[in-house]
Amino acid sequence: MPRAFLAILLLALSVSVLGDRLTYEREFTREVIRFASLNRLQLEQLHRDVHVDCYIPLTIATTIRRDGSVRAISIVESSSGPIVDKYFRFVIEQAAPYQPLANHYDPVPAEVTITREFKIDVRQWSGGAPSTRACEPLRAHQ
Repeated sequence: MPRAFLAILLLALSVSVLGDRLTYEREFTREVIRFASLNRLQLEQLHRDVHVDCYIPLTIATTIRRDGSVRAISIVESSSGPIVDKYFRFVIEQAAPYQPLANHYDPVPAEVTITREFKIDVRQWSGGAPSTRACEPLRAHQ
């Protein structure tokens, strides 16, 4: 029986954002990571000899309304497994509502879209430095 690995959520920050938008995006990201830490993903299709000390990347665009509610979530760059994509959709939906846009924007836009790359760091043991290599693609559980 395959051993389930606990996936740890990490973030790859983009650097091309300025001002209050950056603060809002950081707070959004912090909320997503906090919720993900409380709702960890068990990946049963990971193979012990192949998927250790690696990360699974995923890029998601989230459109947030003026009141902090989520209008849309779209996968910009899918992970190698539908379960990971579904997990991130769940995390982003359930962590909402986020802070109202008025807390960070003047004038306040009707909505903003945050595109962010997240990484699930797969390790057999927690702690230590983040993984530096991407995992091999996940395959359907047979």
